[in-house]
Amino acid sequence: MTALSRLAIIIAILSALALVGTLVFYFQEMAIPPLLMLFARLGLPTAFILAAIVVFGNVARRRKS
Repeated sequence: MTALSRLAIIIAILSALALVGTLVFYFQEMAIPPLLMLFARLGLPTAFILAAIVVFGNVARRRKS
C-alpha cells in the first residue's frame, strides 16, 4: 500500500468522523465550528480524488509491465 492510498484512507475516515460531529452539533441545535464543517464538506471528495489517482496509477503501472 502506497503512502498516497494511506493518505486517502486517513482523510476519508477523518471526514466521516467530521460528518458525524456535524450531525451531532446540528441535532443539539448548537453552532457548528467552521473548520469542522469545512473538513466534513471537502474531506470525502478529496479522499475520492486521491483514491482515483491511486487506482489509475496502478492500472498504468500494470499496463507498462
